[in-house]
Amino acid sequence: MIFFAKFLIPSATKKLQKKVDDFKRNNPRAVKIALGRTAEFLLGRIRNRTQKGKDADGIPFRPYTSQYKEFRREKGRQVRFPDLNFSGQMLSNMTQKSNTKNATLFFASKFQNAKAVGNQKKRKFFLIGNREQKTLINFFAKELFKINKL
Repeated sequence: MIFFAKFLIPSATKKLQKKVDDFKRNNPRAVKIALGRTAEFLLGRIRNRTQKGKDADGIPFRPYTSQYKEFRREKGRQVRFPDLNFSGQMLSNMTQKSNTKNATLFFASKFQNAKAVGNQKKRKFFLIGNREQKTLINFFAKELFKINKL
């Protein structure tokens, strides 16, 4: 999943886009830091909503199958709703890296990445929700202003 800086200003006018591009060119370190902080914020949001059993748009995940639910019960795990958390390793393996143009969210371990791909097919958790976009834009702007004391 990639979070592009261009995404942050979806409806910018040409004049505003030029100012933003000039700012990015003149302040690459500030943009990199703000993108990194925004990516970390998004990782936290993904973890929190996934642990509550909700997808990127806040819709509850479809229930576990009866066989898997019984397996989880036998292992002492909660079965009220899918939270994609059996050992805690997959969600804790999410990380990010950023540069002056984008921030990338990913799973550091190949094994955890494979688990995430399988889970993603059934339950869309590793996405930016429609309602989260505005929150991320605002968070990015606040971080950028904080860094530059604007």
